[in-house]
Amino acid sequence: MAQATALSAVLSNLSKAAEKQELFGIAERFNELAGLVDGNQARDPSLEALRAEVARDGERDYPALQTAGAEAGDRGVLRAVKWGEKVTTAQRALMDRYASKGDALLEGKQLFLCEACGFIFLGDDPPEICPVCKAPAPRFSNVK
Repeated sequence: MAQATALSAVLSNLSKAAEKQELFGIAERFNELAGLVDGNQARDPSLEALRAEVARDGERDYPALQTAGAEAGDRGVLRAVKWGEKVTTAQRALMDRYASKGDALLEGKQLFLCEACGFIFLGDDPPEICPVCKAPAPRFSNVK
């Protein structure tokens, strides 16, 4: 049961990170997966379906946003898209690692969320500086 609770926390955290990127469909899927892990009723999403959705963002959605930002000459949009791409890549890598290692991936590690950009870090301590947005370590929250 403790492993299910840990996985549920990871999935809830991934949902928060997706919400920060305004990827509300992906955030909903992470919440649904968290509910399934906890035994709550939810529609039947799978980790594979979520991984495919995250991959679609990287392959289709971010390039379209990049083009729109470039055409508008909006540096803020371009920066947000770049951060979103990096955070999505990190989410995808974490899901891929979990798919191959299962609950063993979480053993003895802590999960940290950058409150500035949604970057997710799995390790002993948060990084000194967020590799995505350069926020300092105090901007990371430990997900229980």
